[in-house]
Amino acid sequence: MPTALDEPARASAPAPATDAVRLSGFLDLIPDPRGVRGRRYRLPALVVAAAASVLAGARSLTAITEWITDAPAWACRALGFPVDPLTGTVPVPHPHTLRRLLVQLDGDALDRAIGAFLTARTTPTSAGLRTISVDDKALRGSRTATTTHVAFLAAMDHTGRVLAQRQVTD
Repeated sequence: MPTALDEPARASAPAPATDAVRLSGFLDLIPDPRGVRGRRYRLPALVVAAAASVLAGARSLTAITEWITDAPAWACRALGFPVDPLTGTVPVPHPHTLRRLLVQLDGDALDRAIGAFLTARTTPTSAGLRTISVDDKALRGSRTATTTHVAFLAAMDHTGRVLAQRQVTD
């Protein structure tokens, strides 16, 4: 699988690794759902790697884990993965480790952290009034045999920035 990290000059937007590394400073807002024993990777490194893979075009959990597995060693170091002191290599997490973590994460805390990152990244365009659009969306794949779909309500300004997003009941 080709990675966008191999040729960052071709990207028209900021490089995925660069944006993801900047995001890591905001991930302290997210509580770590894992137990204390057996933690090999820091939570920000795992979430930042998943974010970098999505910025590079990954659209599924399988694609995210493949992107992280295929990422060059320098990118893994930049994303926060530790270097093995004996071999000098940068081991990446097993795909199941990342899947379990992403399922357990507090979605609201992740949303607040990413929102804070995006707010810090943008500059205000004008001091006047701004237009805000509000829309609801059904989360794809959230419907089960016993429950209806999960619905979100999002507020967005006309520059494309999401101001807030919350899960709502029926």
